[in-house]
Amino acid sequence: MLRFLFLSALALLSSCVSHQELVNFNEGPEFPAQPQEAPEPPPLRIQPDDALFINVHALDVELAAPFNLAPLNTANEGGAATAANYLVDGEGFIELPVIGAFHVGGLTIPEARDSLRLRLAPYLREPIVTIRFTQFRFTVLGEVKTPTTFTLPEEKITILEALGMAGDLTNYGNRTNILVVREQNGRRSYGRINLHDRSVFQNPYFYLRPNDVIYVEPLKQKTGAVSDQAAKVLPWISAGTVMLNLIIILTRQR
Repeated sequence: MLRFLFLSALALLSSCVSHQELVNFNEGPEFPAQPQEAPEPPPLRIQPDDALFINVHALDVELAAPFNLAPLNTANEGGAATAANYLVDGEGFIELPVIGAFHVGGLTIPEARDSLRLRLAPYLREPIVTIRFTQFRFTVLGEVKTPTTFTLPEEKITILEALGMAGDLTNYGNRTNILVVREQNGRRSYGRINLHDRSVFQNPYFYLRPNDVIYVEPLKQKTGAVSDQAAKVLPWISAGTVMLNLIIILTRQR
């Protein structure tokens, strides 16, 4: 009986997660004492299904007004717009008032802004163009507290921010092998993030891109915690131990 109890306790201990597995940034060279320049992520390039806010200003407000989209409550197909946002179609075009089809696919925000200024030159004198992303979407799955898809009006989000929005990893989340699935320009790539490694801030997947999918795989201990038969019968073992002790006490009293 004692041997069985020992083996059961050993099995339970083997399914526990160690402190080191729960700590981030505990491997590799120490962080430098002096501040370092933070590398900027590559600029985002406009892709199909991106949503853009575009606004045109000029000294003559009345002349600029026709080039601005009125807010809508519904979206149309192909270069559609909702609440003054332009949706990039599958060919990288948006449909602008007066100008018509305007190609923005593959351009950065500054490039799209400069290109639109050139198109507006025949109509407006020194136009001021504002363009920004309105939907930065990413998905977090696996061993996090709140797996879901997020849509934010941002242009720069890190893997740490994304995991924080998902409630952080559970105690059974594998911090050494987080998968990032990325689709850009019709190609799919796969990156790995190790949160134990202090050099994670230089990882090319540290900064997310729109439509990234993050997957946190479970540790092996999760399998033990879920399927360990010893854990299932532990209450019965405890009850049996109590009964055995009671029998021994009653026997000695005779």
